[in-house]
Amino acid sequence: MSLTNFSAIDLSRLPAPNLIEPLSFDKIRAEILDDFQTRFPDAELSLVSDPVVKLIESFAYRELLLRQRINDSASAVLLAHATSSELDYLGNRFGVERALLVPADNDQVPPREAVYEQDERYRERIALALEGFSTAGPAGAYAFHALKGSQHVKDVHVDAPQFAYVDLPAQVQNLLPPSARLLVCTDDAGLTPDVLSGAQPPEPVPGDVVVTLLTDQGNGHATPQVIEQVQSQLNKENVRPLTDRVHVKSADIVEFELDAVIHIYPGMDGAALVDEARDSLNAWLNEHHKLGHDISLSGLFAVLHREGVQRVELSAPQWDIVVQAHQAAFCTRASIQLGDEYV
Repeated sequence: MSLTNFSAIDLSRLPAPNLIEPLSFDKIRAEILDDFQTRFPDAELSLVSDPVVKLIESFAYRELLLRQRINDSASAVLLAHATSSELDYLGNRFGVERALLVPADNDQVPPREAVYEQDERYRERIALALEGFSTAGPAGAYAFHALKGSQHVKDVHVDAPQFAYVDLPAQVQNLLPPSARLLVCTDDAGLTPDVLSGAQPPEPVPGDVVVTLLTDQGNGHATPQVIEQVQSQLNKENVRPLTDRVHVKSADIVEFELDAVIHIYPGMDGAALVDEARDSLNAWLNEHHKLGHDISLSGLFAVLHREGVQRVELSAPQWDIVVQAHQAAFCTRASIQLGDEYV
């Protein structure tokens, strides 16, 4: 299970609740005008310069600001929309504190302010908080505690090796104790000899748990320091079930390069289109720098084909980059060139 696929609900894509009222100045102005004319049917308000009309417009604008303030207050208590200190209060309800990345240093000139965890990552940890109330048996609990173990963890995949019973010939079974069963590992879940180095026994066994980490450093490969921090967090007595043997490893990074040429329509600003395409591409690549996220050609064409672009030539990659749950794709170089103009 990957952290990015843990919940079927993506908070950022939820529509605004009915509590958040859509606002329109013209609608509020019309409602106040109707109310005024109901109270004073003989009043003539045909001129927009009429002082009464100007007062009504002022009232409508002030009411618009008040309603917007109510909307903002309602959004501040929703996990999907809360930011800054409002998000801190939501986290405190579940016992999840914002991580301190860099402590303040008042002796430095000028003094250095403390640097804290960004809202998006903090929001993900709060969403997993209920999983953290359990020991790290459920996959969601392992993900929660792995994120807590290091500030650099960006994504987590939790897996376990699979085993199957082997039917033995009767003459062999008779040589074993009555309760003895023979298991064979059918899926090692990435427990290679390097990962199992120093473990006893040095092979997959029932009870093994594999926690794969993707970080926000470099291409996403987890450093030994990050792995050690997460391993220490997951092996705490109040976190790890007694029967689990936890192995923490880095994600396998699938690196690729991108070469694209965009052809534009005449009269368009080619340099601006290239910059816009590059910004959109970088945002898309960062969004899909996650465990198990494929890099599809259709996605690349879609993000590069901006308004004003006639067509896109993509020479690299030449096919979809398909990754497994313990892998992440990373673009080491992205080149976007401006091609010819076409009608």
